[in-house]
Amino acid sequence: MRILGCFKAVPAFDLLREEDWVADDRLRVDTEYVKLEWNCFDEGALEMMRKLPERSEGTGAVFELDALTVGKKKADSFLKLLYALGFSHAVRVEAEEGAYAPPELVAELIAAYVRREKEDRAYDAVVTGVQSADGSHKKTPYLLAELLHWPCISQVISIEPAEKGCLKVISQVFGGEKTQLVRLPCVLAVGNAPCAYLRVPTLKDKMRLGNRPIEYLAPEALLADAAAYRDRGEKLLGLRPVDRSRDTVQIEGGSPEEKARIYYEQYLKGRLLKL
Repeated sequence: MRILGCFKAVPAFDLLREEDWVADDRLRVDTEYVKLEWNCFDEGALEMMRKLPERSEGTGAVFELDALTVGKKKADSFLKLLYALGFSHAVRVEAEEGAYAPPELVAELIAAYVRREKEDRAYDAVVTGVQSADGSHKKTPYLLAELLHWPCISQVISIEPAEKGCLKVISQVFGGEKTQLVRLPCVLAVGNAPCAYLRVPTLKDKMRLGNRPIEYLAPEALLADAAAYRDRGEKLLGLRPVDRSRDTVQIEGGSPEEKARIYYEQYLKGRLLKL
């Protein structure tokens, strides 16, 4: 069973100070110098994939795990790490410096790569995170499923081997969890998975497997009209930070007991009556 894991390496925005969010004359914030990290949902998806060969012991199922990212050269270290963790093939679709790849383009590139594989080497499933930390569009897996004409299951929290041509998928739904036996192929969008972090490979595996060659592809090698997605007539009109400040009210009173009574009568009592 061949599965493709798609991920994005995103800037560690938590390392930026408030004064670093300064836009240039093109209304862009320079984050090129910021350290990259795994997109949290993608990291959980890749670890979920990594567990499949372990869970298939004794079932006769054989899993081949591949990885793909649309990014710049700095993303190579993430692909090498996946090699060290046992992934069979790593692919990076080149992203232009300073260019933004919208979800439509990313989905088109992934779909084109999946389609180009020969029938005897076709992918059985594509696993992604539900959204990225930098864009938060929450669109890529659904657009990809539509392009491939595959079903899509979102908010996945567990993937397990099942009978031939199927996977057991557990996803979060309103009020609980849903377990399905899914016939492949399909797109799986991982949400708040219990295994949120990717395991750390051993130094031996890094030295033995981490230097395997990465396949590099230009967007134009997959899509003839890839440039059309970069200039869609959209114009950024402005940027402004989100105001996260909170209002405060100072309760006047002589003693802690009196302040607690005022707080209950004026603020808490009304809320409790609405419950």
